[in-house]
Parts: sequence; C-alpha cells; structure tokens
Amino acid sequence: MADTNSISNEEVVHVPTPPCLSKAEHPWMLTMGKECLSYEECVLRKVRGILNKLTVEKYKLLRGQLIRSGITTPCLLRQVASLIFDRAVSEPTFCPLYAFLCSELCQYLPSFPPDESGGKEVRFMRILMKYCQEAFEGENMMAAEIRQHDMAGASNQDFECRYKERRRNLGNIQFICELSKQKRVFLRIVHFMLKHLVERSDGCGVNIEAVCLLLNTVGKQLDEFSNESHVVNDTYFGCLEEMLNTHTQFESRLKYMLRDVLDLRANNWVHPRHKVKDKTISELIRCSTAEVLARLRLGATTTTNTRILVRDDSAP
Repeated sequence: MADTNSISNEEVVHVPTPPCLSKAEHPWMLTMGKECLSYEECVLRKVRGILNKLTVEKYKLLRGQLIRSGITTPCLLRQVASLIFDRAVSEPTFCPLYAFLCSELCQYLPSFPPDESGGKEVRFMRILMKYCQEAFEGENMMAAEIRQHDMAGASNQDFECRYKERRRNLGNIQFICELSKQKRVFLRIVHFMLKHLVERSDGCGVNIEAVCLLLNTVGKQLDEFSNESHVVNDTYFGCLEEMLNTHTQFESRLKYMLRDVLDLRANNWVHPRHKVKDKTISELIRCSTAEVLARLRLGATTTTNTRILVRDDSAP
C-alpha cells in the first residue's frame, strides 16, 4: 500500500506540444527545367549532355542523337563546332574519339549558304579547321611570350595560366593530327606545322614538346606519304638529334621525349613496349557494337531456354 500511495502522489510532468512549422512567404521551389530557354539554348544544352556521355560503347547511339539535335542555323553550327573543339583540346586523351566523331558529323550535319555574297559555304569541317588554325597561330605567339617570361621570371598565377594554355595548345596539335588520320586534314598542312615548330624549337621547350607529340601521332604517316616527305623528315630528325646533343641545359623530361621519338623512327615507328597493335577508334566501335549484339543474342537465347524448361517441367 505504501508503494501505491507513493506512486499516486508523484508529480505529473506535462510536456509542451511543439510549435507548428510556419510556412514561409516565399518558399524555395525547384526551378530546374522551368526557366524559359530559347531554341538555341535548348539545342546547346542537349549537345553538352551528349558530349558529357560520349564513350566508345555509346558512340553510335549518341552520334545519332547529336545529328538529330536540331542544328538548323549557321549560328548553331558554329556553336556546336566550338563546343566539340573545346572539349577535344581540353581532353587530349579522347582526341581520337572526337576526331572520328567530327569525321562522321561532316557527312550528316547540314551546310548553309555563305553569309556574304561571294563567300564560302558554311560547313562544319570548315568551321572546325578555322578554330584549329586560330588556336595554332595563337600558340606561336604564346611560345614567344613564354620565352620572354622565362628570362624575366613569373609569378605562380602566371605559371598556372601558362600551364593550362600549353596543355590546350598541345591538345590542339594532337586534334589536328588525329583529323589528318581520318583524312580530314591534308598531310601538307601537318608538314607545314612540323616545319614551323622545328624552326622555332631551338631552346624553346614548348615547341620541342609539340614536335615530339606531332611526330608520335602522325610521324609514320608523314614518312610514308612520299619519298620527298621522307627526305624532308630526315632533315627534321637531324635537327632534333643536334638539339639533343648541343642543348645540355634541357630538362630531363624533354631529353627523354627527344630520345624516344628518335628511337621510335629508328625502330620503323614500332614502339618497343607495344607487342600488340593498337586498335583504331573505328575498330573499337565495331568491337563494342558486336559485343552488345552478342549480349542481346545471349539474353534472347537464355530467355528462350528458360521458357522451354518451364514448359517441359509443367508438362504431364
């Protein structure tokens, strides 16, 4: 009884009810996809999304989506070419894939009449090559500026900007070389670029790196282009050999680059560490397509066999 009375005499604690949430006068709402975009902005957004997802496995599907994205004006064609160019030079690893894409797009994307009377027709590849030319000419100006800065010294911020610009310029050179492999750029243009870079590479690490990249990418094609081209290349490689022997102040990285290119040509453009021949982008796309079809056939066969087994098991 004592225990019961003590329990009944305990003080009861009342817990206050929590206040109700008050609704804001202007609540936040998801606005993605609700803003009013122009037709051109919608097309460019679609193209950016396609480029973000572009891989060898999804190439054919995304290429078709890009062709049907709605490029109906010369302005849109220029902007799409600019997007693809910027993506290619900023991602040198995927330059072969972007070059193969551009090689096929120039067959399917529309062309438009010239903006001015007597001008040239507005075509995708013509626009793309204009961007490449402007970037290459700007690169030569940047190389001279870098030589001047190297003598006077530069801040960390300037060094970072120069590094990004150098990476973009090297990506442009590799992109042009990959386009030449797709027969979209004449090899004589690549020859002109090589001559221009070799003549201005004496003591300039930027141009030496560009020369090595160019020769690693299309050196074999330049040698096999003609007998005259092979003889001209002998002169260029003689300059590189002399550069390697006379400029002892070069960084070890540049010395190894030069030595690798010289050894590669001496080995008939066969890399000693590559025992298996690399596949081209078109071969990779064919292989990936065949693999997808094989998986689909395997799935269909498995489904059919399962249906047969179920029917046999249920039979009397």
